[in-house]
Amino acid sequence: MLDLNFDLSHHKILPTLAVESLTGCAGELLVILENVDKLLPYMVVKRFPFAQSSNDNGFCDIALVEGSVSQKHDIEKLIQLRANCRWLVAVGNCALYGCVQKCNNANIKALDEKVYGSFQNTEALPSKPIEAYVKVDVKLSGCPINATQLLSTIASLLKDNFPNITHKPVCLECKLKENPCILIENNEPCLGPITAAGCGALCPSFASPCYGCWGPCEGARVDAMANILTKKGYDLEEILSRINTFGQNIKIV
Repeated sequence: MLDLNFDLSHHKILPTLAVESLTGCAGELLVILENVDKLLPYMVVKRFPFAQSSNDNGFCDIALVEGSVSQKHDIEKLIQLRANCRWLVAVGNCALYGCVQKCNNANIKALDEKVYGSFQNTEALPSKPIEAYVKVDVKLSGCPINATQLLSTIASLLKDNFPNITHKPVCLECKLKENPCILIENNEPCLGPITAAGCGALCPSFASPCYGCWGPCEGARVDAMANILTKKGYDLEEILSRINTFGQNIKIV
């Protein structure tokens, strides 16, 4: 159980929270919305356009930002938010890496014509993580993020502490759960050895290979991973496609 029962009696006003979305699928927003009731005794939600009609653009203590920067108004919104918050937390792979909308390197003009035809009135930009434009204090990877990690991060920041976010590989969580190694035993293209833990080894726990949705772990041996999967008969291009699905842009030398 999370330690959210800290003393806030010395605060005349409760800490404030803002939740903002840029370009993304809103998966992180749903996780936040499902858990916001756990925060309400300790915080005031000043801004959450996805979930409430009354929103305040003023200063807040913690700002959670979901989505990548893919439009001009994303940049404007992001810069304003950074100037009006104490802690800015990037939540999810869109905010951290640019995610799926970045990884295919598609021609924006060609996509625009394909979707809208002769009527084109969009101002799309190449998808970028929010750190390309503003300082980010805390990064929470995932697609979507993990609720427990989100709540523990907010609890740490409310105590003026940076959260302890693990960067160990998913393999560690598999061992703790005593899962059989599907990379070795089933010859599945599992990316657990190079992917950051935090999901609870969700996919391998159901005999499905990890596909890297939490981003690279600390000291990820990508070349070694590619070598192992190549020896198992997997194509290098397919391996890179799996690794970079969420916009990490990892290369194999």
